Amino acid sequence: MAIEKWVVNPGESRVIDLELVRKLKVSLIGGKVDVIAHDEPGARVEVSNVTGKDLMIRIDGDSLEIDHPQLRWDNFLEVFKGFTGSAKAEVSILAPRHVAMKLGVVSGDALVSGFDNDGKFSSVSGDLVIDNHAGDVECSSVSGEISVGDHTGRVTAHTVSGDVTVTGEVGSFNVDTVSGDMVLDAKGTPSRVDTNSVSGDLTLRFDPGSGARYRVNTVSGKLLLDDTQIKGTLGKGFERVTGELEGTWLDLGANSVSGSISVIRRQPATAPADSGEASA
Repeated sequence: MAIEKWVVNPGESRVIDLELVRKLKVSLIGGKVDVIAHDEPGARVEVSNVTGKDLMIRIDGDSLEIDHPQLRWDNFLEVFKGFTGSAKAEVSILAPRHVAMKLGVVSGDALVSGFDNDGKFSSVSGDLVIDNHAGDVECSSVSGEISVGDHTGRVTAHTVSGDVTVTGEVGSFNVDTVSGDMVLDAKGTPSRVDTNSVSGDLTLRFDPGSGARYRVNTVSGKLLLDDTQIKGTLGKGFERVTGELEGTWLDLGANSVSGSISVIRRQPATAPADSGEASA
């Protein structure tokens, strides 16, 4: 199949419909990109408000690439963390739900919603929002915030100062950061949580009733496990087992220099009170 290409110049807009897409690679300098899943095999790309630099769209077989910087990259942050370009574009993509995706933004913001496959997402200073996603995701950021909501699967994140917030049925949560705060509000009980930070705080909430093994260490931050404050660790590390380590249970390893570590259990749902009398 022949390669097809389109160039969208500054001031132009374009809508492109494609019959079959199984792989998607997106790189954007500034502006915003929305990638929304649908149940069709093809894709629609809408581009508008292009400024500063033209944007390339390329389809090779079933592989679609939207390329704004037009620089080859495998590791997005290595190439673009010192990038000074100010070009912008607004891109909206409808893509098949099971597409394999790789996305990177420099200063632009990205929204990805509704996909059922593994994905790799990178940002320098723009915010990443991944919503209603099933599959394993890997996110990298310098200062942009990472938000993964209503997720099913594993989450891995690497940031310098960007915060990481994750909700959903998360099987494992692995985060390395310097000063970014980390929040995991898990539905059910994650199998494994591993975090490392210098000054970033960790807050973890998960369901009551399951066992847990805690191996945590913070030199000067506060330590709260199962709503109980632990004192006197002074960077020596602390280990505790609660409940039975069989079936579904949490294995937590968290390390920080000055960041606080807080692990709390979700309060059980209570039945609503009967506010009225039954009619005769």
